[in-house]
Amino acid sequence: MYDGQMLRYGRINESAAGAGIVPIPMEASQVVTAQSGRFIFMNTSSQAELCDDDSATIFGWLQTHAHTPTDGDTLPCEVDLTAIYRVPIITGTFVNGMIGDLVDLDISSDVQGVDLTASSHDLLIIVAGDTTNSKWVDVMMNPEEWGTATGTDD
Repeated sequence: MYDGQMLRYGRINESAAGAGIVPIPMEASQVVTAQSGRFIFMNTSSQAELCDDDSATIFGWLQTHAHTPTDGDTLPCEVDLTAIYRVPIITGTFVNGMIGDLVDLDISSDVQGVDLTASSHDLLIIVAGDTTNSKWVDVMMNPEEWGTATGTDD
């Protein structure tokens, strides 16, 4: 393991026990790994999928262990817009000048992380990062992109 690399990623700031946790049904074949982000969006079938470079919205963070849920499995999802999460960097090099920037998510080899070179969907806001080895960033969900995108407002 390299300096700065995490064994597990997730929320790093305090939260009230059980606050902002909702049950969500999963889409099939979503691989959840420990050394990965767990951000999801709700698809048109009202099931959760892991966000990737094509995701236009963000809904929350899966509160689960590393595994591959089956179609329709219900998992807890945190939907707290004040939460700060530590996630791996997939592409790019973090510098402090990126704090406040909007970035996208990507999945590479079943690992979800940020693409510091892309901001076409602007799902996350950078709040800190690893300036030593550029292995991780701390992010918050962008409230302007948060939601299901399948509600009555569409």
